[in-house]
Amino acid sequence: MKKFASLMAIIVAVTFSAGLVISAEAPAGKVAIKHIQKTKEPVVFDHKAHTGRAKDCQECHHKGEKGKEQGCQECHKAKTEGKVVELKEAYHTMCKDCHKKDANKKAPTTCNGCHKK
Repeated sequence: MKKFASLMAIIVAVTFSAGLVISAEAPAGKVAIKHIQKTKEPVVFDHKAHTGRAKDCQECHHKGEKGKEQGCQECHKAKTEGKVVELKEAYHTMCKDCHKKDANKKAPTTCNGCHKK
């Protein structure tokens, strides 16, 4: 009887844990990345359109915890010291590198491709 109760407790715990992982979905709609630009228009980023292109969230949110929504600016400040890349450079490196690898070659890689006028 104790083995059965233990087994049931494990099954219930795993079931509820899976629900937490599944509930960590991408924000719906578009997000305006507007907290770093000084001379260019904000980038309108369609998070939902990008989620299917990465193998998982950690590909872009490389230091974030699974299931915890966290923007780049949480670690990459406008100006940083040490080993953390500043925010503007982090965005440009992440976006441009991925866009250059795009098989369709339709992803923008120029300033005005992302920063619409």
